[in-house]
Amino acid sequence: MTQTDIARQLFACAAKASNSEHKRAHLLQLPNMVLALAHDIASGHYRPSGFTVFAVTDPKLREIFAPAFADRLVQQWLVQHIEPWWNKRFIDDSYANRQGKGTQAAIGRLQHFMRQPGHRWYCQLDIRAFFPSIDRRILLQLWQTALPKLPWPASTRQQLDQVATAIIQQSPTEPPPRCSGDIALLARVPPHKSLFGAPPGLGMPIGSLTSQFFANVYLNELDQFVKHTLKVRGYIRYVDDFVLLADAPQTLLVHKARIEQFLQERLRLQLHPTKTVLQRCSQGADFLGTIVHPHHRLTRQRAVRALNRRLHWFRALVFPHDTHHPMQQPSGSWQRWLANHQAIHAHGHPTAALLQRMLATLNSYYGIYGHANTWRLRKHIYEHELGPLKTFFLPDGPNYRHLRIRKAWLP
Repeated sequence: MTQTDIARQLFACAAKASNSEHKRAHLLQLPNMVLALAHDIASGHYRPSGFTVFAVTDPKLREIFAPAFADRLVQQWLVQHIEPWWNKRFIDDSYANRQGKGTQAAIGRLQHFMRQPGHRWYCQLDIRAFFPSIDRRILLQLWQTALPKLPWPASTRQQLDQVATAIIQQSPTEPPPRCSGDIALLARVPPHKSLFGAPPGLGMPIGSLTSQFFANVYLNELDQFVKHTLKVRGYIRYVDDFVLLADAPQTLLVHKARIEQFLQERLRLQLHPTKTVLQRCSQGADFLGTIVHPHHRLTRQRAVRALNRRLHWFRALVFPHDTHHPMQQPSGSWQRWLANHQAIHAHGHPTAALLQRMLATLNSYYGIYGHANTWRLRKHIYEHELGPLKTFFLPDGPNYRHLRIRKAWLP
């Protein structure tokens, strides 16, 4: 592949990238950046730069390693070349980070399995500290085994190999990443879930497109073992959370023991010792933020509490004199947004931009709730939890599927 071809593809990756702050900050330098990246890839000298690390708490506390914008373009370039071949070899019931899949498709598939004869019981398993435990040497072997089979000319495979190998072999903490956000929050990440201090050769960073893709490559070994060696018909996986179904608990316990042995011997992974759930399908499964029953779904209370916390923060932001509790400092994207936008007019009313931003957050939660049997919950949140925020928002129809801004507050 010529340098010109690579540059054209990288420009296409940049055009597809979301309109993030990182993209806007690099627009003026984009031509020179892309040409330099294309030269490095074509000549076999690409080396990823360091990460920016920060902590998030939703849905749980974990550290995120964000690659530089230039490295994001290279990752997109790599994945778009190798993903089609791999997708044909992944099992259908692997649902994370794949086009046309996702959480709701996985939940629907689990319900389908629960309704089938012979699936009265399920066993839900979780891999302990999955991303920090990935053995990059094993992953590199999996990549090198697949490389000769990729449908590209030898010269292109050589370029893909150089880029993929550089990404896989990179230690997320070398060079030392730049810390961002709440440093104290970052320090609270449990040691076994942190890449700082991880043994040499272990760990892939959460926050990279290639980490999401290679996680599927890594656990495809487990998928193939479960489907073709154990011959389990009812099996579904979303990243490191997976469910097996059978007619008897004894069958599932045998499968669990075989899987535990396989993970240790083949992938150097361990099941989480306290997150195994074995029970009847009629009791429901707590899977991907939803309580899944064979014929209906419920929303987890954690998702409801998360929205309530956000509503409290919104009320404190818009009505600072009416709240009895101090407003917590925003984090993540909200912190960056408030630093660059006017939130409140001089007369004390929220700006249209703030209302649109709040509406997007509210409707993201309403969208999640809308996939479950939650009409009463959605109505209760609007009628009783929004409080004075109802001044600005209305339900968009009697089903409370979404909210909208009242016309009086639109520009």
